[in-house]
Amino acid sequence: MKRIFLLSITILSLLITSCNSDFFISGNFSDDGLNNYTPSPVIPPAGEKAGNGGSGTKEVTYGEWSDINHYDFYKNLFTNYKEIGYFGFETRYMVTVNVNSNIGNPVGDALVELYDPEVPENKLFSAKTNLKGKAYLFPSYDVTGKSVPVKVIIAEKKQFQTFDETGKVITDEVISAEKKFEQTLLNNDNSISITLDDDSQEISILDLMFVIDTTSSMGDVLSYLKLEYSDIINKIKTANTKYNKINLALLFYRDTGDEYITRYFDFTENIGQQEGNLIKQFVNGGGDFPEASDRALAEAVGKKWTVDNAIRLIFHVCDAPPHSDQRSQSTYYDAIKTAAQKGIRIIPVASSGIDLTSEYLLRQEAIMTGGTYIFLTDFNGKNEKESPQTVGAFTEDDNLNKCIVRVVNEYLTTN
Repeated sequence: MKRIFLLSITILSLLITSCNSDFFISGNFSDDGLNNYTPSPVIPPAGEKAGNGGSGTKEVTYGEWSDINHYDFYKNLFTNYKEIGYFGFETRYMVTVNVNSNIGNPVGDALVELYDPEVPENKLFSAKTNLKGKAYLFPSYDVTGKSVPVKVIIAEKKQFQTFDETGKVITDEVISAEKKFEQTLLNNDNSISITLDDDSQEISILDLMFVIDTTSSMGDVLSYLKLEYSDIINKIKTANTKYNKINLALLFYRDTGDEYITRYFDFTENIGQQEGNLIKQFVNGGGDFPEASDRALAEAVGKKWTVDNAIRLIFHVCDAPPHSDQRSQSTYYDAIKTAAQKGIRIIPVASSGIDLTSEYLLRQEAIMTGGTYIFLTDFNGKNEKESPQTVGAFTEDDNLNKCIVRVVNEYLTTN
């Protein structure tokens, strides 16, 4: 666990105001709330290998919470906690765009661009639709009730393919894209529904990247992932047979002054190769609380992701925020906006020692990219709760393996 000095905890306690009675806050605290909060101990070693007595360590549980699905709850946090506005994020004015075909099917992986009602050439936010045909856009100010310009861009049918000697497709390119423009008045719930003349797009590719903090406090989580990685990927493949291509990438990061800032292994379909790359990693460095997560995410979203007709997911496994200098803040924020535009869903996995400000940062990287938030909830089956999570009644899994597989499966289906 990152070492958090007593002074930092005291300052954090003073910043926190009493919260809404509907909030569920997990953490070690006494009857007088968060003021006496103490961090939980470091999580135990990962334990048994996948398939040996049930994949995953059942003593360490994880919760999952979607701020998109509980958006009113999320907005209430802004009146109760100052830390949620950290790093310049603006997530209070979400616009949901529903894109469907003319026969009622949701259109996935369509690029939706929201423009300024007053200056139409000024793009406010871009995001891609999920398999349910929903794109989540975050303008910098409230556009409720305004007639907002929206552009929807979908890839045309794939027309150019290259084959190897066995007949397997090795190149599958999109020639061009179709563009549609709508001038639409927002509904009362800040949503827009757009119907295209085209049928829904066939999506059968998953790009899956793990971005993992490998500083000294992350040893237990890294050990766990080494044991579980192949089992997780194989479960995803088994449950989603329509996805004929699953591309896997790994990006590890530490901090400035360490042996490396980032270390990357590019997309491949070879599970064993990536498992081998993961097994070779070890933890070291860090020292102070923040790490180079801004650099890591900026590099991650800039890699060669599948451009069209794919599902793209990043699991960001970490226990600390980026540094708070202006350059780090800008790099981090720009990476999140770029991820949204490319349709890369960031799913943070908050490990032991996450403080309140870090929690909010991770939840904002999740909500702005259409992701969800995963966090450590229980230590060694003793109901010793981790750092305070300002969430409602969340979904809990008895190990991280199960949690990751469940979340990926949800992104790969229209249900």
